[in-house]
Amino acid sequence: MPSRARHEPVNVTVREAEPGDVSAVQRVARRAWRAAYGDTLDAETIDRAMGEWYGDATVSDRISRASGLFLVAATDDRVGGYVDASLRDGDAVVGALNVDPDWWREGVGGRLLDRAVATLDDRGAERVRARALADNDVGRSFYESRGFTVHSEGEDELFGRTAAAVTYVREL
Repeated sequence: MPSRARHEPVNVTVREAEPGDVSAVQRVARRAWRAAYGDTLDAETIDRAMGEWYGDATVSDRISRASGLFLVAATDDRVGGYVDASLRDGDAVVGALNVDPDWWREGVGGRLLDRAVATLDDRGAERVRARALADNDVGRSFYESRGFTVHSEGEDELFGRTAAAVTYVREL
C-alpha cells in the first residue's frame, strides 16, 4: 500500500482488537520501534523485543485477556495503531501505544489514548501512567503534549542492555 501524503488526514475507527488483528499489530510494532529506536537500539535488540513481546501467542493473549483493554485504530483496510492498557492499583497503565510512522502526528495516538483512558476511567482509574525509553523523542513529546508529567526516571533492562526510561503520569 503506498504511503499517504502528509497532508491527508487519517480517518480511523478506534475499536477493540480482534484475533485477526495479530499480524497487523505486529507490523505496526515493528515499524514503530524501528522508526522510534532505530538510531539508539541495535537491530538485534529490536528483533528480540519483537520476537518476545510481539510473538503470535503473546499478542493473541493480550488481545483476548478479560482484565485488560486492547484497542486498534483502523481504516477499512488497514490497522495503523494500537494501545494495550490495563487497570492496576487504581491507575490506568498504558503498557504499549504504537502508531505506524506513516500516521504519526495525525491524531491517531491521541484517539487511541483518549479512548483507553476514558474506558479505564469508567472502571475506576484515578490517574494514567505510561513509560517510555528516554531516547524515544516521539513518544516523550506525545505524552508531554497530552498533559503527562515526568513522575520518575530509571532504567529498563532490554535483553542484556540497559536503557534509560521515564515514567509519566496524568491525573484524571
